[in-house]
Amino acid sequence: MGDKLLEALRKAALAALKYLRSGKCSSKVVGHGSFGDVTKAFDKEAEEAVIRSLREDLKNLLIVSEEVGVMRLGDSPRPEWVVIIDPVDGSTNFDAGIPWTAVSIAAARWRGNGVRVRDVEAAVVAEVFRDVIYEFSVDGGVKVNGEPARRRSPPAKVLLGYFEVPEAYSVVPEYWRIRGGRAALRSLGSAALDIISVGLGRAEAFVDARAKLRNVDVAASLRMVHELGSVGGKCTGSGVETALDIRIDTMVKVPCLIVGYDEKYFNMLARAVRSSFTP
Repeated sequence: MGDKLLEALRKAALAALKYLRSGKCSSKVVGHGSFGDVTKAFDKEAEEAVIRSLREDLKNLLIVSEEVGVMRLGDSPRPEWVVIIDPVDGSTNFDAGIPWTAVSIAAARWRGNGVRVRDVEAAVVAEVFRDVIYEFSVDGGVKVNGEPARRRSPPAKVLLGYFEVPEAYSVVPEYWRIRGGRAALRSLGSAALDIISVGLGRAEAFVDARAKLRNVDVAASLRMVHELGSVGGKCTGSGVETALDIRIDTMVKVPCLIVGYDEKYFNMLARAVRSSFTP
């Protein structure tokens, strides 16, 4: 089933890419997502392309997605698969033509209430503006365009971060102090691709302190990078909990998320968050 599941996710991602690259995308506001964010026509159309494709290959699904929220598909009293979708991760970038945008899909077997990132059996993150597809399966590990992923070591001296309030920026100089030097700070606009960049060593760490992330944004990429050896955690007022425990069978917010290339970088960033900023 593993190959069939991954193939279904890949096909669904390609269906969304076909639409997003068609030149027929509209930025008209057509509603609001499950958390009240503005939904533009291209968000909705890409999501519908993903769901149509999934319905052709997988039965009895619990869909958790950016625009529709939580939706059941199939006749069975219980779903077989939980599929979590972000049809356009980096919507602002896509609308502006900034080439750092992705389609993100992950799937886990239904185990009753409480399905989590650690349960993901297959995941696909496909770049919209480049022909690059990142894939994960429990049998095949992480691949980039069909080839086993290669990690840069040591990672590039880059910190990827997002900050909403002034005090959150204090994480950056504190991280520099703890690591013993500066790392270039970048805010690129797609959490899924940022996290994968950390996993591949293109950056050493990632922090999002905006209280805007949702599980749909990061589920696929978090499972991938943990497979590669990176470490992710969600920040709370009392500390940091593993990102593998983030639920994916319902829509949840992730108020603060950090990811390190490995345990060393993760621990340095976790210390910086704890000493400088309370989510």
